[in-house]
Amino acid sequence: MQVAKGFIGVMRVPMIRVGVYDRAAAIVTNKVNARFMQTTDVRRVSTQLARMCIADRVRQYSTPRSKLPVPVIETEENEQPLIYNRPQQRRRKPWYTSPVVYVLMIVPMFTFWLGNWQLRRLQWKLDLIDELEDKLNSKPLHLPRHINLDVLEEFAFRLVSLKGRFDPSRTLFLGPRAREGERGYDLVMPFHRAEGGGDVLVNCGFVSNAFIEGTNMDKHLKHPLPFQGEVTLTTLLPRVYPPSRFALPNEPNNNLWMQVNPAQMAAWLNEQSGAAQNTTSEKAANRGFSPRDLWPFSKPEEPLSPSKAFQQKSNQVLPVYLEQVFDGTFSEAGANIRQGIPVGRPPKINLRNQHMEYAVTWFTLSGISSLMFIYMVSRGRGV
Repeated sequence: MQVAKGFIGVMRVPMIRVGVYDRAAAIVTNKVNARFMQTTDVRRVSTQLARMCIADRVRQYSTPRSKLPVPVIETEENEQPLIYNRPQQRRRKPWYTSPVVYVLMIVPMFTFWLGNWQLRRLQWKLDLIDELEDKLNSKPLHLPRHINLDVLEEFAFRLVSLKGRFDPSRTLFLGPRAREGERGYDLVMPFHRAEGGGDVLVNCGFVSNAFIEGTNMDKHLKHPLPFQGEVTLTTLLPRVYPPSRFALPNEPNNNLWMQVNPAQMAAWLNEQSGAAQNTTSEKAANRGFSPRDLWPFSKPEEPLSPSKAFQQKSNQVLPVYLEQVFDGTFSEAGANIRQGIPVGRPPKINLRNQHMEYAVTWFTLSGISSLMFIYMVSRGRGV
């Protein structure tokens, strides 16, 4: 009996769970009580006990802690307490205690509201398209001599008829732009109106880089424009939107205009012209009279460079921006670009109208999330 107790004390390890030690003690006690205990029986008992300990240890490490059975003590009448293992059962929470359910309840309502909002936007866009088509089909307007800049926005997207002449010596290069697979710039020039008043800015169209030479302020066209003298043309008064926050700024001193800004363009042209006018008058006053002024065979003046052409005396430029309309065909536009002739904008307005697709998307999400909410409530699940 002492040998059995000593053997059990040696084989006891801290990792043995409740119940294993009692089973091992019962096996060893039965073997010791035998009348004749052979050496082979002791070896068999030790081998069996070692296997039980190893199996119990492997089971403990391979089973997650949350799924380990918990020892439960139960008693019966006139009997000693029995210790055995019973699997632990997780109690399910009510569905209304889960925040996921409330999220699924809010999502259908929010997406349904977004779908209705897109339908209202669709109706607004259709009305806007009809309004713009009516403006384009109406008779072109004639700009008055004195333009009221405060009400200019009310005539956006209206056709305007102009009569006068361009000032190509003060051409502004707007871009870079791309059209028909060619890279180039839009030419913005002051337009002197025949009825008088201040000059307006007219975008006469796109010109490829192949017909532009020079850099910065010396940038100019290789060939003169085909329209010289007084011309009559049809333009469109666009709605100029403020530049984006991430757009590159304009560089007036390099004659590089990234964004359309009529106020900045007109102010810079007037500033250059005013500075040159003051400088010329000061030089004439300081120089005084000279006999060369009466000489009839004086040397003719050299043509001004593009950078100095901005500084010659000219009319005041108003912050009114117009775009010349080109009503030719696609092939005619390509031929003009290859010849270096400016090509204006087409006489139509393209507005993106994808509000119906957006509305269908939001209504679909609303339906799917509603089904998920109903399924979770009917199952009583609280994830």
